[in-house]
Amino acid sequence: MKLLVLGHSDSDGTRLPNRDDAWPYVVADRFRGATGRDMEVVHKLLFAGPSAAAYVQKQLDAEHPDAVVLATSTYGVVVQLVSNRVNERFGPRAARLAARGERLAQRATYRLGPTGSKPLVSARRLTRRVIGTSPALSFQGLIESYADCMSVLARAEDVETIILGGAGYTRQHQQMNPRLNELQDRAAEEFRRMAERHHFGFVLHEELLGGREHKEGYYQPDGVHTTEASNRLVADAILPLFLERFP
Repeated sequence: MKLLVLGHSDSDGTRLPNRDDAWPYVVADRFRGATGRDMEVVHKLLFAGPSAAAYVQKQLDAEHPDAVVLATSTYGVVVQLVSNRVNERFGPRAARLAARGERLAQRATYRLGPTGSKPLVSARRLTRRVIGTSPALSFQGLIESYADCMSVLARAEDVETIILGGAGYTRQHQQMNPRLNELQDRAAEEFRRMAERHHFGFVLHEELLGGREHKEGYYQPDGVHTTEASNRLVADAILPLFLERFP
């Protein structure tokens, strides 16, 4: 069988030391062990926005999968960036420079730790207040985009679909984005509701990690991408759904 994963940088395995430790490939390996049947995994990056639904249809037409996992991401909405604001005011060239600065500052923050990074965190907050921040996409735009994607998947014949809600982000990002948890929770409930309406399976990554108070240990230093242990928990949750549908 063929599994098409429409995901992001936390589901494709490229941020892990070994890409095969990402949950899609763990699921495929376990599926082969449980059924004796091969599972081909095709992973495609999906970015929410006006063209996302058309991209989903294009991938369905090209790959003809037996199953799809749509791994949602709220990063473009809940993590607001100076570079997005710079892009609005000064254009893409200036935004690229600002984005590079943001990445360097983030890496330094994680490397220095909670105590050593305090002056840097204060400087980042001041910069955000002076220049301003913006999301890459509005909350409503995010929800409508994923709703359109799910409608496309619901029309696909003989394709089993599972929706994977995101794991969210760590306290470092929450401190810089005060509404992060609120927006993340609202999005998760919207995704759950849409999945239920289409009779899709639904798994919430954050719940698998023990919720907001217990998930911190499952993240890589950037506070965005999760570890091998986190990916194994996702595989534990998704594999039974496949075995039920493809015995």
